[in-house]
Amino acid sequence: MKLANYLLVFIFLISTSSLSENPTGFLEWKNDFRKIALENNISENTFDNVMANIKFLPNVIKYDRYQPEFYEDTKTYISKRTSSKKVSKGVDFYKKNTNLINTVENLYNIEKELLLALMGIETNFGTYVGKMDILSSLATLSFDKTKI
Repeated sequence: MKLANYLLVFIFLISTSSLSENPTGFLEWKNDFRKIALENNISENTFDNVMANIKFLPNVIKYDRYQPEFYEDTKTYISKRTSSKKVSKGVDFYKKNTNLINTVENLYNIEKELLLALMGIETNFGTYVGKMDILSSLATLSFDKTKI
């Protein structure tokens, strides 16, 4: 059950729009976000435990604004991120995690091929998860008012 609560907080973090672009408003955002979480059956204890060490990370915003897909042409972008070795790694990853991938596909209505492609690009199938705290990163992105 704890995992389900953490997943709900994660989903809210990535789907909640920001209330201010000013990092000094981050605490206010966090308090407002707390209300949203509690209204959606996240317990106070779970929210407080998950969000206790959340910080605004300005570098997340900087990196988000300078994604290679914004400045590289399509051919360059794809050629840097694809190879037959990566495809093989993706096939192996799928074979080892078929039940999980199929469950995610069905539960969230996302094609497994797209999910695997994104996992390959963003995390090299889970072998690279970044150097910054993931929950603080997600909270920072939620707080920031991005225009997609």
